[in-house]
Amino acid sequence: MEDPRTDIEYVVRGLVEKPTLRRQAAVLHKYFTPDVQFYHIYINTNGGLRDLIAIYQFAELALNYQGVVFHRIVYDDTQNCMSLEMTVDTRPWLSLGATVSLRFNTLVQLEDWRVEGGKTVKKIKVQKDYFLRSPTLQFIPIFGRIYDSDTIRFVLGWMMATFFMLARTLFLIFCPATLWHGLIGLWSREIEAEEEDARTVLAEGLKR
Repeated sequence: MEDPRTDIEYVVRGLVEKPTLRRQAAVLHKYFTPDVQFYHIYINTNGGLRDLIAIYQFAELALNYQGVVFHRIVYDDTQNCMSLEMTVDTRPWLSLGATVSLRFNTLVQLEDWRVEGGKTVKKIKVQKDYFLRSPTLQFIPIFGRIYDSDTIRFVLGWMMATFFMLARTLFLIFCPATLWHGLIGLWSREIEAEEEDARTVLAEGLKR
C-alpha cells in the first residue's frame, strides 16, 4: 500500500465484498507479508501467507461474504499500524441464507517493503480481529437476530440494574440492622486500613 489511509479499503473489499477465491489470493499475495500472522476470535495462525489464504478461502465458502461498511479508520504512521471499525455482511449456509452482519474492530500492524523500482510500500504483517458479538451465536436462525439486537440488550441491562437496586433496597429493609451495619462497618474498616497502609508507604517514600 502506497497510502494506507485510502488503500486499506480496497484491500478489505477485495477480501470480503463478494470475492472470488482467485481474487482473495491475489489481494493477500500483494498486500500481506509472507510471514503474516493472523489472530481471530476462534483461531490464530503464524503459518504465513499460505495458511492465511486457505483460511480466507474457507471463510468465503462457509460465510458467503456479501460486502463491507467502514465506520472508522485510524492510521498511526509513527507506530506503523491501523485500526478499522467495520461491519461485514455475510449469508452463511448455517443461517439458511439470511444476512448476518458481523461487527468488529481490526488492528493491523504494517511493515515497510521495497518493491520493483526501489519504491517502499506498506504490507500487512499482523492482523487481529476483535468481534463485538460471537459470530457462531449470530449464525443461529431466529436466535441470532435476538442475540444481536441492541434494543433487547439495553432492556436486559436496564432489567439487571433495576433488579439489583430492588434487591439492595429489600435487603436494607428486611435484613436486621445489626447485620448490615456490621457488613458496612467491616467494609469501612478494610478501606480505612488500606488507606492507612498507603499513607505509610507514601510517608516512607518521602523520607527517602
